[in-house]
Amino acid sequence: MAELDDRRARMILGTVVEPGDAVIGRQVAAVGAVETLNHGLPARLSKQLDASRIAEVLDTATALQLQFLIPGDTHWPRGLADLQETAPLGLWVYGQTEALSNDCIAVVGARSATHYGEWAAADIAAGIAASGWTVVSGGAYGIDASAHRGALAARGRTVAVLAGGVDIAYPRSNDLLFRAIVEQGALVSESPPGTQPLRHRFLIRNRLIAAMSRATVVVEARLRSGASATAGHAATLGRDVMAVPGPITAASSAGCHQLIRDGAVLVTSAADVFELVAGDLPRHTSLEI
Repeated sequence: MAELDDRRARMILGTVVEPGDAVIGRQVAAVGAVETLNHGLPARLSKQLDASRIAEVLDTATALQLQFLIPGDTHWPRGLADLQETAPLGLWVYGQTEALSNDCIAVVGARSATHYGEWAAADIAAGIAASGWTVVSGGAYGIDASAHRGALAARGRTVAVLAGGVDIAYPRSNDLLFRAIVEQGALVSESPPGTQPLRHRFLIRNRLIAAMSRATVVVEARLRSGASATAGHAATLGRDVMAVPGPITAASSAGCHQLIRDGAVLVTSAADVFELVAGDLPRHTSLEI
């Protein structure tokens, strides 16, 4: 067994602690990951520590050449500190770790996207990536996939923040997209390899997309959607929130129109996005989602 240092302790904790656990987060902040693992875990979590599971994670990490980033590392996203006790213990990265330390902008939206929405997401993401910024999204169907593809087409960097392990392609039909992202950016997750992308992990994952990014752009979203929830996280964290308008008759854009009514800035291009991020427009962070 390798020496138990902060990095290894955080990795082991991640095999039993669900993402965003504020109790464990406060414990780690107070006494450190090693002390938390050795003496601060509740009995219910201590019982779940499994040497074979830890070995499996390490074997997968070695086989895929995964990196496990922790706070203080060169490429650790600084914005994650704003999550305080719900910040991730660490991040598993498959691909280029330097993509995380670039200035990032999130482009998110509906899975059931229209051709208009997919075009808008790809166009805006391409403009962001061509300017040297990293495009962050969630790797899902629809708007997320279009944003990643737009960034890749511009030969820029993109990061997909996943709800399961970075070794699990979900949705499976995006496998080729994920392979391209690994070459030109990174797949990222706070959950260790082998973790299934269960529904509740998608909702928890959204806070990472918002925190890692200087701003969040929503392209097509229904009311009470995951993309709107990401925008809510961004607003709470003091990030800029932007939304692309759609037809007033389209349910697929109803969430975007609600965001704009609540204070998000209407944008139609990457130039609009950079105008706001550069500080030429007032910040809008009072959304109540």
